[in-house]
Amino acid sequence: MPDANGVLSGIVRPDVAATHFELKPQFKQFISQGSYAGLANENPVDQLSRFLEKCNTMKLTNMSSDAIKLCLFPFSLRDDAKEWLNDEGANKYTTWDSLAKAFLLKFFSQKKTSKHRNYISTFCHNEDESLNNAWKRFKWIQ
Repeated sequence: MPDANGVLSGIVRPDVAATHFELKPQFKQFISQGSYAGLANENPVDQLSRFLEKCNTMKLTNMSSDAIKLCLFPFSLRDDAKEWLNDEGANKYTTWDSLAKAFLLKFFSQKKTSKHRNYISTFCHNEDESLNNAWKRFKWIQ
């Protein structure tokens, strides 16, 4: 019979210096708005950017920003992306950087990488285009 105490997360829960620590339901709800499912039309870089923007609005006493990110990241995922994290194995990620890198490696496909590389290497400044508009167009890689 499975034991609920044996169910382990891929994320190692960070040590928290706070004597009382609780993630309030409104934090979880705030993070889960616009959650990432891992669909082909979703951009994982944009997802991480939105997630970090939300995390940067939260400060908890005696808790590092990395600990906040590690605790809240699972709430920003759903469907295939949530399944990926659950299937990663127990205690695999001990730092935010390692988790973010693994997330991008999984969901930023080789096809997208090739598309972006091609776009960058063939980018041309149009004749009647201002430098500012060319820069904006260059930065807008989807």
